[in-house]
Amino acid sequence: MKLKSLIQNANRLEVAEVEIEFIPGIPQIHFLGLPDRIIKESFYRIKSALKSSGFKFPLTSQMIVNIKPNHLRKSSRGVELAVALGILLKTDQLEGAIVNSDWIIYGELGLDGNVYEPSDLSLSMSYLKDQPVLTGRGTDSNCYRIESLKNIEINFTSNPKKIVRPTAGIERFYTEEEAEFLFLAATSGLHALLAGDSGAGKSTLAHSLNSFLAEPQDRENIRITDFWRPVVAPHDSITKAAFLGGSQNLYEGEIERVQGGILLLDEFLQFDPEIIEALRGPMTGEKLRISRGGSYREITPDFQVIATTNLCPCGKWTPSKPNVGCRFSRLKCTRYLEKFSGPVLDRFGLLLYSTYRQKRKIKGEDVFKRVQNYRTFLKQNPEVIPLLEQPQIFESYYQSLTTRRKNYLQKVARIYALEDFAQVSSAPGKLLEPIKHYNRAEQWVIRPFEQLEKGMS
Repeated sequence: MKLKSLIQNANRLEVAEVEIEFIPGIPQIHFLGLPDRIIKESFYRIKSALKSSGFKFPLTSQMIVNIKPNHLRKSSRGVELAVALGILLKTDQLEGAIVNSDWIIYGELGLDGNVYEPSDLSLSMSYLKDQPVLTGRGTDSNCYRIESLKNIEINFTSNPKKIVRPTAGIERFYTEEEAEFLFLAATSGLHALLAGDSGAGKSTLAHSLNSFLAEPQDRENIRITDFWRPVVAPHDSITKAAFLGGSQNLYEGEIERVQGGILLLDEFLQFDPEIIEALRGPMTGEKLRISRGGSYREITPDFQVIATTNLCPCGKWTPSKPNVGCRFSRLKCTRYLEKFSGPVLDRFGLLLYSTYRQKRKIKGEDVFKRVQNYRTFLKQNPEVIPLLEQPQIFESYYQSLTTRRKNYLQKVARIYALEDFAQVSSAPGKLLEPIKHYNRAEQWVIRPFEQLEKGMS
């Protein structure tokens, strides 16, 4: 008898195969496959639940339960339902047609035979995608459900995901540059760097971006946290193993937790250089392969990096303020800035130098309305995008740029062009001042990075 279930491997649920066989002996359930104490104690809950529900517990057989994969230590009370149903099917106390072999069976048992949905199931439904799950009483997921073993009736409950947009960022006020940054970061999805004065509000601005992101869609592989896209902000003291994941049991790293959300790296230059360099692949969407021994897991990164940093240990200098008194030596300041390698810096598409001297007058509501108007027009008029392409401009003016930087520039210029296109009643195919759109895009994609490349010279 083989059934599918889920096991807690490190801090995530993985599909496992539960194989049940009987051999003569003292009635006992023996769990194989490196189970922990929680799984081993399931014997008493399963036995009590079956007897309380009017079923017979085998009295002349030992029940051998093998949980695959065998080499990983596992922890989960949700295996109890799979084992209980497997015993009932094996002893012909339950008709085989009731349980579909394609279902993932995952539920906790009460001593009275009631079945409950484990609390960690809803957090992992995005990883299971369209696989059907049979569980117990609950309200958070679209699953097949059994409320009690006393009266086995399987019903399907459909509960739409509850999505609640955070409003903290929308309720704030911003400078003109901050408002423009939020608009571009939210609509382009480009990785962004916030540099400048200490206390200028870089971290607050980075957290605010979450309020302007697009609403999660069912087809996206996102771990919904707090009813919205995740924001993961690891401390700069984090180790490379904790950041990327892995170790003996293929632990889940911060990169995997942030799928579909924002990876906020506050004080970016304080992170271990190995971590910064390890981001080069994931930031471009390259698959991350985590392996240990004979097992591995591949992750396709899908997140937006927002990094904040001071460009000098004094926290005052930026390229826009060359004459700043600094109590550190020029050598130390230069070495601090040199932590940005060229390939890492090239992964960032947007750069904003923030300062605490500017007044914040623009409402977040106005920024959000602008973002939503752009998304609505883009969704309703996808045929407009090809009309906005101007490849000849690259050949004339941007030959020295890297291919990645050209793509950033074209993406931001297209956003500006599309926004202008939506605001005028022009004939289809008419492009409004393409040079203007590229000049605006340069202010975010090219010129601030050129200033940073020059450093403190």
